[in-house]
Amino acid sequence: MMKSFSLKKFLLMLVTWVKGFFTFEEDAQGRRKRKEVLILAGIFCALIISAIVVGVSDNIPGIVLCYLATIVLAVAATRTWRKTKRFLVLVVASAIGFFVFVFLHNAFYALTIVTNHIAALSHLMEVFHVVFFIIAVFLCPATFLVGVVGSIFCAVIERRKQAIR
Repeated sequence: MMKSFSLKKFLLMLVTWVKGFFTFEEDAQGRRKRKEVLILAGIFCALIISAIVVGVSDNIPGIVLCYLATIVLAVAATRTWRKTKRFLVLVVASAIGFFVFVFLHNAFYALTIVTNHIAALSHLMEVFHVVFFIIAVFLCPATFLVGVVGSIFCAVIERRKQAIR
């Protein structure tokens, strides 16, 4: 039997996750989490700055640095996950998300061309189509990779635990 979807419960779960992601306990575990987030944020910033310095436009090293930065961002968000199912959901969501964001990119690009006589609206549509392009090209493949590697890693660990029992 399927559970019914509740937007209120989903938003509450999302707010709780975001609050837990940025809140740190005062014990040794909390200090470790804070260090992890700060280290990953530093690596992310260093990779983005390096990509900007190297240049991204038609430059393979710059594009690779952008992919590495988005992978670090995805790892930062999933660093506490220990279940294979969560990573598999991430894989499916990123695969579906890729096609959704490609469609949205193309739709907003078409709207940019259609609304080119209205300057403010045209610029807004251009912002949307660029953002959806970046999400489709950089974020979705990176989260797909993190999901695949994380699910394999968790499955191996779960098999080892079952073998020990």
